[in-house]
Amino acid sequence: MGITTIFNNGVLGLTAQSRALGTISNNIANASTSGFKASETQFTDFVLSDRSGNTEPGNGVRAFDRLDHTGGTVSQTGVTTNAAIVGNGFFVVQDMDFQASTSKATGRSNDDAVFLTRSGDFSPDKDGYLVNGAGKALMGFKLDPASGSGSFGSTDTLTAVSLSGLQDYREATTQASLNLNLPRGQEPVTGEITTANTTGVVLNLIDKDGADGAMSLRFLKTGQAEDGTSSWQVFNAGVVGADGKAVGDANVNDPTTWQPLGTLNFARNGTLTGGTTGDPMTLTLNPGGNFAQTTLDLGAYGKMNNSITSVADLQLGIVQGNNGIRAGTYQGAELTSDGFVAANFQGGKQRYIYRVPDATVVNPTDLESVSGTMFRTTAESGAIRLNSFGNLTNETGTSAPPTVGAKLSTASVEGSNVKIEEQFTTLIQAQRTYSAASKLVSTADEMTQTTITLKS
Repeated sequence: MGITTIFNNGVLGLTAQSRALGTISNNIANASTSGFKASETQFTDFVLSDRSGNTEPGNGVRAFDRLDHTGGTVSQTGVTTNAAIVGNGFFVVQDMDFQASTSKATGRSNDDAVFLTRSGDFSPDKDGYLVNGAGKALMGFKLDPASGSGSFGSTDTLTAVSLSGLQDYREATTQASLNLNLPRGQEPVTGEITTANTTGVVLNLIDKDGADGAMSLRFLKTGQAEDGTSSWQVFNAGVVGADGKAVGDANVNDPTTWQPLGTLNFARNGTLTGGTTGDPMTLTLNPGGNFAQTTLDLGAYGKMNNSITSVADLQLGIVQGNNGIRAGTYQGAELTSDGFVAANFQGGKQRYIYRVPDATVVNPTDLESVSGTMFRTTAESGAIRLNSFGNLTNETGTSAPPTVGAKLSTASVEGSNVKIEEQFTTLIQAQRTYSAASKLVSTADEMTQTTITLKS
């Protein structure tokens, strides 16, 4: 081994250890960075071969970094749009063009235009997009809020998750429910129908503009048999719109205008009869005006709980609900454990607006590190595969592949996976190796000077 080789080995050693020290310093600096993945500098020996295939070892060292994708500590934040991945996979994110307030795709949203990250500290920016601390927008598949349906596609069909416009979101009532106990002791009506000999309920509705309205329902007892069974007729006794004006011809004070909706039959025990036990009992409402056709759920045949009944001396009160959403009742969004972005509205109503996929690659160790929290696919890592979070495998209206077992820890973030004690141990080793390599350089320099002196 010549002096030049010794000198080169020393310089390569200094370069390699300098890289290791840089990696260690970056790891330590990001010990508290959400979603940060530590890198480890590894080394390999240069081995040269001559034309005959004879190897000549001892030609220096080459350094390269490998990512450590072990999970970091998950901690609660209380922010509903934060989430930490528990298990394998990454969030798909993309750069945002804040001035244009649009997702900035270089070309199209394919594997080269998106990034992978475990940094889930997402929160709405000024334009309503969910972005993490690195300013990258969360990507997902847009859903129809009213039905929750949507296609689970590829990275090409992903879009930036936006919460804008939800303050104005509204849905007309299409489903309503009503539970009450009709007075068993009320006498059947054989003569003139009046408000006095009927039982009334005001059913709340939401119109297509997201405004309040109501339908008056009147219940008329038409029969009472000796065996304890009874029958009642239901009427639409009038609809009032958001402006307080009547919709249609029915008038609650004029029974001659009431519109029949159907007949209810009750068994001796006061439960609905006429159908298979457990089957739902519904009526179709057509309020007219700016209201949508509505299916009214009155409970189930043969069931006492959560159903309309006619039981003596039973005071249950009136329980009603509907699926309409008033405009201006948006209360915030959240990421769910199975990967949905849900919008929450007044009254505990929730709508799924995006589906967030779990992105995996075959070999995450060989992902390109754009930063300590942001990664891009390479030929060695393999292409992005999109999976579902949670345990949902056969959802209606989607073609999501089976879950890889990962789920989201909601209102949480994953911390850095840097272990400080290991970094300091590696730091000492790199420092000593660097010093030894510098000694090689100085020794080679002394040998060179000695050789020059001999010649003179």
